[in-house]
Amino acid sequence: MNPDNLTSTRHSRRAVIGSALAATLLSTRVLPAQAQSAPDAVAILSAASLGLAEIESLHFTLDIEGETYIDESKAIRLESAEGDLVRPDKVNVEFQVRLLGATTVSIRMITIGTDSWTTDLITGNWGEAPPEFGYNPSVLYDNQDGLGPVMGKLKGAEIAGTEKIDDRGAYRVTGTATSEVILPLTAGTMTGNEVAIELWIDVETSDLLRVKVVEPESEAKENSATWEMNFSAFNETVEIEPPE
Repeated sequence: MNPDNLTSTRHSRRAVIGSALAATLLSTRVLPAQAQSAPDAVAILSAASLGLAEIESLHFTLDIEGETYIDESKAIRLESAEGDLVRPDKVNVEFQVRLLGATTVSIRMITIGTDSWTTDLITGNWGEAPPEFGYNPSVLYDNQDGLGPVMGKLKGAEIAGTEKIDDRGAYRVTGTATSEVILPLTAGTMTGNEVAIELWIDVETSDLLRVKVVEPESEAKENSATWEMNFSAFNETVEIEPPE
């Protein structure tokens, strides 16, 4: 074969191989790495649940719209709360409650183990918590009925996008749970078979930043409740002692 023809043939083969290789590389780079490994709602919830189990302390706020009574006579309506939780069983919280549909007052509560103290509605003095005072935020940490297990029992969990919570990127995960599942978290104040739940989970750390629980409308309650809980100050040093 003529040497010039041989050289030309080799160049042609190289050109064909080079074109095929370039086409292959281009076709495999259509999607970025992040899109190829899209997050999974169940995996996100699992990571948040495991992370919550390792957190030793946190600060929380609770805002409530609608009817949530924390006593059997339905005289004390819970409107909001703010406080600190320390593992395994310490709580320091201040509630804002409405009495008999009229005056709004503050009640403080400290819980250490099985002992609880609250301030008197009239005098403000500390005393043993009355048994009818039916909500203890320490349930949020509970390994059986707390937020961690609830995340594992969420039905139809889906990622509804990402949002900013206090400048932190967070997955917004939606789903539903039965009233039996969330009963301990809400002290049995919510009714209905399908309670809507939204959770905001930090994209980088898997910290649970916010939870919203929406009670379905029903004839059993004139004004259904919506709870929104926000969490911050994870693992900061907090001292909770019995009141003096």
